[in-house]
Amino acid sequence: MGAMSELHSAIAGRLEQAFAARGFAEPGVAELRRSAEVSLRTLYRYFPSREAMVIGALEHRHRRYLAFIAEGSPPPGEAALRHFFARLRDWMAEVSPNGCLFVSALAAHPDSRAVRAAVLGHKRETREALGRLAGRPDLADTLFLLHEGATAAWPFLGGEAIDSAEAAALKLMTGETP
Repeated sequence: MGAMSELHSAIAGRLEQAFAARGFAEPGVAELRRSAEVSLRTLYRYFPSREAMVIGALEHRHRRYLAFIAEGSPPPGEAALRHFFARLRDWMAEVSPNGCLFVSALAAHPDSRAVRAAVLGHKRETREALGRLAGRPDLADTLFLLHEGATAAWPFLGGEAIDSAEAAALKLMTGETP
């Protein structure tokens, strides 16, 4: 996911917030322009279509999420995995209480190859990051499934979803059967 200029990033961040607050179907371009706090001309200069606005918001969210999760992480291993789940709990409570923005984007734009590519890129990098954090690339797929289950269950179970995913992940790390 490519680098952005400061203004491009600021607009993408405001678009991310607009989509997180209103969903992907609801806000029209006029509302997105107001949320971005720029002229329509400037908005279209950086994001030439509504689809590009969605992708820009997702790319911004992707960078924020990976940075948030990695912040303060200890070296790979069990402590890093515990840290990850603590950070995931904070992210879900503070940033994403209604569930995963990427899943919502894909549901709202099922026929968009570009949106699908952005979502798949985010999910792939998240899966790889989990393997690195655990120091166990062989567990990346399983840890990713626990991550996805926890984020999907968050709106219904809250912290219990994170606790259950963390307990299963730690059992995997020690070789126990979850």
